[in-house]
Amino acid sequence: MLRYAISLLFMILCSFSHAQQQQPQEALEVPQDSTYNIVTYGLRIGLDIASPLRTALDDDYTGFQLLADYRLTDRWYVAGEIGTESIDRTSAAVDFETDGSFIKAGADFNLYRNWVNMDNMIYAGFRTGFSTFSQQLDRFDINQDNNYFPIDSIEAQQEFNNLTAFWIELQVGVKVELIDNLYMVANVQLKRLVNEDQPDGFDNLFVPGFGRTFDTNEIGVGYTYGIQYRIPFFKK
Repeated sequence: MLRYAISLLFMILCSFSHAQQQQPQEALEVPQDSTYNIVTYGLRIGLDIASPLRTALDDDYTGFQLLADYRLTDRWYVAGEIGTESIDRTSAAVDFETDGSFIKAGADFNLYRNWVNMDNMIYAGFRTGFSTFSQQLDRFDINQDNNYFPIDSIEAQQEFNNLTAFWIELQVGVKVELIDNLYMVANVQLKRLVNEDQPDGFDNLFVPGFGRTFDTNEIGVGYTYGIQYRIPFFKK
């Protein structure tokens, strides 16, 4: 009987020792987290709200712009804009009209690391812009070096067609998902005019897509805020 008890105790001790040896190895096996972010790929298209709002508030301006992007990778997007702008400006020194269309193409990089089930962007991007337009010079004043003589105002009525302009543009902005696949968009733009057709004896005062131009520099600024909807193609 004592022999059987000793044998049973020995077997129990051996089992306990084997279990102790297995425990550290099993403790190293940490369950993996099965939670991960599913990324949706698709075409996102929308409307710049700033242009029709300015059209409603400014009697001298008419504009329309479409926004689009397509996700290439988790953080890179190909992006662009297309639109039209016209302006009929009357000022103390010059009256002019500009009308034309433009297209911009480039890419955006998402600087923001989304949490699970989020798809927002804080992005930096670049564009190359091209515009084709016409200018009409209605009236201009001749600059004089003194104030003793009245200013000569010339009724020009000159029209310049088939003008083009090319520029590069940097953008910084946000795209926030309001509900599934619907986004609010806002950005600011810094632009540099690279090349433009100059009418004979007259400088371009406004370029569609670029904005107002100045004789002293080739830098322009702009902004956009609008709404985009994503057409989902696939997820991964």
